[in-house]
Amino acid sequence: MPSDLLTNILTRIVDAAACNSFPDWYVDELCDHDNRWSTAFRVKVTDPDDAAKRIWQSFKAVRVWHRLPDNRWIYGGGWRHHPSITLSMMESHAIEMSFKGWIMGIPHGGAKGGIAFDPRKYSRDDITAITCKAVDKALEHNCIGPYLDRWAPDVGTNERDMKCIQDHYAFRMRRDGRVEPAACVTGKPVNAGGIPGRKEATGRGMHYALEVFRNQGAVTLPEHPTVILQGFGNVGYHFAKLCGEFGIKIIGVLDQYGGVYHPDLPMVDLLAYVDRDPRKSVAGFHTVCGGDELKNEKELFSITADIAVPAALEEVITPEIARSLKIKVLLEGANGPTMPESDSILADRGIEVIPDIYANSGGYLVSYFEWWHDTHVDPFDLQLHPPIYRDENFVFESMHGAFVRNGKAIIDIRKKVIAGGRNINNRLASYVYAMERALPIYAMKRKED
Repeated sequence: MPSDLLTNILTRIVDAAACNSFPDWYVDELCDHDNRWSTAFRVKVTDPDDAAKRIWQSFKAVRVWHRLPDNRWIYGGGWRHHPSITLSMMESHAIEMSFKGWIMGIPHGGAKGGIAFDPRKYSRDDITAITCKAVDKALEHNCIGPYLDRWAPDVGTNERDMKCIQDHYAFRMRRDGRVEPAACVTGKPVNAGGIPGRKEATGRGMHYALEVFRNQGAVTLPEHPTVILQGFGNVGYHFAKLCGEFGIKIIGVLDQYGGVYHPDLPMVDLLAYVDRDPRKSVAGFHTVCGGDELKNEKELFSITADIAVPAALEEVITPEIARSLKIKVLLEGANGPTMPESDSILADRGIEVIPDIYANSGGYLVSYFEWWHDTHVDPFDLQLHPPIYRDENFVFESMHGAFVRNGKAIIDIRKKVIAGGRNINNRLASYVYAMERALPIYAMKRKED
């Protein structure tokens, strides 16, 4: 039974505030939102019972803006296509987007939204029609634009969807006689204004985050740790693809269709298998590699490994799973994968958590780099240098520096608070750090208002 994601996030903000002397007005501000937009619309799509026919269907879309510490900033965050989308869920994720951005020094307030449908059940033409209609509605309500709110890939969307949004937005702007910069979306194809490295940025950033915590002695792992991975979409796929580069060995993988365990899982073969599969799934690979079939999260998370990586949807690390994990480190690739009740269980069991708002912020960071190339709006962190050239080596170098600086700061905050006699985990330390970075900017705005 899913919990209230928004309540969970708000509780964490209040708990983080108790670790520092944040003013009450600031906590109140962070616990609410600037805008909540929701709409319903009808689109003519292919009849699932007769491909030759078209039928009208209704769809719901939402977009939520969290807060802008500076009125010169914009909102930014993912746009997803998934049947479980709710306004409350997007409210929680919009706050997380703010905190990710502030940890990295990005001049954005968090945003999140999407359309509540399953794109796997629709043709490409239908998805295009549904997406374009949502863009029309967003334009009517002023909820998209390069200097207002930039959308990015998320669950169920990819660079093709971003190009679709960009094209339709540009068409509408041209029709009204307005110039359109490319920055209404990020995560675009490279030949359409995208930036190299964006597709793998979240997965690569997770490796950088783990590397920082290992180098700082904040987690203790063997030289070549083993991993169990839940989710094989964009984040999980690219995390897995990069494991060899970082000396990590995946032994178990599960996605929504099934999974595989093998102590010597041949990753190159698995990636090739997924690339050939129409569903892009790892299911059935056990018959190829001679491994064991995995049917659910309980089976995956019962495997003994050094690291567990939840990289799919929210709240998979339930208290039951937290009690059964046989790992040393939980590296969060999804947004909100761990229920609040599970944090204390993990802490009691000595399992260190590298939290989502730091660990999976690589995609958000590189989306900013892409937006910067389109707009040249500089970060508020003067140490964050967007790569001048659209070259993945410069992108990864900038990413790595940001993860190192900010990871060290999070670890230092945790040490400082613990030294002051108060216990705090890495998640709350990350919240404190994000709140500390944004407070001076927020306070300046408050004086001006």
